[in-house]
Amino acid sequence: MTGVPELSPEQALARLAELQVVDVRAEHEFHGPLGRVRGSTLVPLPELERRAQEIPRGRPLLLVCRSGARSAKACEKLAALGIGPALNLAGGMIAWNRAGLPIEQTRPASLRELLESLVAWLAQVGARDAAAVRAELREAVAPLSLDPPTSGSVARALERAEASLQRSGAPPDLEPSLACFRRWLAAL
Repeated sequence: MTGVPELSPEQALARLAELQVVDVRAEHEFHGPLGRVRGSTLVPLPELERRAQEIPRGRPLLLVCRSGARSAKACEKLAALGIGPALNLAGGMIAWNRAGLPIEQTRPASLRELLESLVAWLAQVGARDAAAVRAELREAVAPLSLDPPTSGSVARALERAEASLQRSGAPPDLEPSLACFRRWLAAL
């Protein structure tokens, strides 16, 4: 798809010990439902050039994002800066999850953190403002409350989000993300 060298998730896993993994997603994604590749360093794409000196040298770089698009851009930026070699994770964390490969995750410590992670994810996949998503979820779970959130209100918000996304065109990470949100809810 791009002129950037790529590794499939399986190839990347087999070579993980020789690679330095750099995740270029936003912080909420890095800690979100798709998780991250073990040992990843977070350097969001908008900060890549400014923070290039922080990227470890001496090993090939594996650049990671949600779908492989931003990480391909990051490979190109690093090449222009003379940093590399840089390899793109083909299909990003969506493909990594679909392959059933191991991930690290940051589990929410509370229902409020879980709800905020859900809002951030819904805003991203719907290219919408987080405040608008939050307001829609409040309306969708009535008469239950999201302030403070309860297990029941978060479960209902997940159901409504899934139904809405199914109607409007499900994002490619719908199933693994919702499954993760439900696991996190069950653990809280």
